[in-house]
Amino acid sequence: MAAHEMRRIDLGSAALTATFAEILHVLGDRIEKEVVDRVSSDVDRRTFQVFSEYQHLDDWETVRMNWNHVCNGEIIRAALYQVEKPAHLARLTHAAIQNLTYALDGFASDGECEEGPGYWGYGFGHYLFVAEALYQKTNGIIDLFQGDRIDAICRYPLAAHIKNHLRSTFADSSHGYIPFRAAMIINAHKDLPELYELCESNRDKSLKLGNPHELAMYKGQKQTKKPDPKDYFLPGLGQVKLRSKTGTKSLTLMAIAGHNGVPHNHNDIGSFILHKGDTLWLTDPGGPVYNRKTFGPKRYDIIFCNSRGHSVPVANGQLQQPGSKFRGTIKVSNLNGDGSKQAVVDTPRAYAKGTVESLIRSFVLDPDANRLTITDKYAFARGPRAVEEAFITFENVTIGRGGRSVQIGPKGKGVMISTASKGKFAVTTLTEESKEGRADEPIKRITFTPAILGRSMELAFVIE
Repeated sequence: MAAHEMRRIDLGSAALTATFAEILHVLGDRIEKEVVDRVSSDVDRRTFQVFSEYQHLDDWETVRMNWNHVCNGEIIRAALYQVEKPAHLARLTHAAIQNLTYALDGFASDGECEEGPGYWGYGFGHYLFVAEALYQKTNGIIDLFQGDRIDAICRYPLAAHIKNHLRSTFADSSHGYIPFRAAMIINAHKDLPELYELCESNRDKSLKLGNPHELAMYKGQKQTKKPDPKDYFLPGLGQVKLRSKTGTKSLTLMAIAGHNGVPHNHNDIGSFILHKGDTLWLTDPGGPVYNRKTFGPKRYDIIFCNSRGHSVPVANGQLQQPGSKFRGTIKVSNLNGDGSKQAVVDTPRAYAKGTVESLIRSFVLDPDANRLTITDKYAFARGPRAVEEAFITFENVTIGRGGRSVQIGPKGKGVMISTASKGKFAVTTLTEESKEGRADEPIKRITFTPAILGRSMELAFVIE
């Protein structure tokens, strides 16, 4: 894979190492000795020996992202199967076990995954797999499940979940269910049965089994099919989830602040997702298809990574900039309370210096009326050249008479965006740019251009 070429051990080779070791452990006595010897030799030569060399300096060994947990974890699991002498096993695995702790630093203060829920399932999923293997191998002497931080990380998918397979897609994350294997391992050590609601299920509420590990561990767990109605605030990550009252017209809002320097970053400070019924009517388009460009200097030429592909303003003709110094702050009020709920995102530092003096975006969700109001307050040092509001969707869009409103999806089922501000809505289908993404449908970028520009501006939009 193009993104992996500079490493002697990568995600793919580490996973193959563990898979081959597992096959030999389970079926070795039924496979020809010549095959067993050759596979064992290659696992040792291509992975164990390379990992043990002091000249071997792959960066994944101590990074704070998914590569760490996947590569270190798969090497440890393979060694537990393949290496019989305790001293050799300890020598090979000790450093890798210590390395796992570095990736835990990639989770924010309340257990939030900087890379999003998809990478929670992949990266932290491998942490869980190897933690369980070590626990079983040592009869609980090595227990990597302990600690409040691990508890918080285990709960993160609940905050990122919307409905069924839908969840937040900030950064390069994507929709999907959490691994059933991960939920089972967590519940073997903690009491978090609500995680099963985030797994794929059959009609009878039993969980779908996807691999031999899940078949071996399954003990008849079922979902309750009781949706989680709670609001969530993730201050370390700068994300919030607000829900209106339950029902077919219920709204779920997810908004993000944070900074533009996280792993798999998108320039999306102030962006949001809005769900109603069974559909995401306003969305984050998720990650691009991975290739050389995705992780090179042209990453932010990709619509899925730059702020033009997100529901954020283009201020003074400028997009947001990448890097951890470009950031926003978020404050919330009345979460899980009665009446309107609010999130306020302060975003001027998301743009290059001199672009905008102040830009405060507020989200007010009326849970009883199933209505969202978004207000952007601007302050410029001098009169701006241009201001453009943006709303991202994959759904059909109809511009209302006079360009003062937008219908997304069918009336009654979809949502309408309206404004009392003078100006016009327009919509552009980004057919060619969308080909770099994972979704089958093209991005539709709805814009609102105000008729009057000034040093101080306030633009408000009602979505219902």
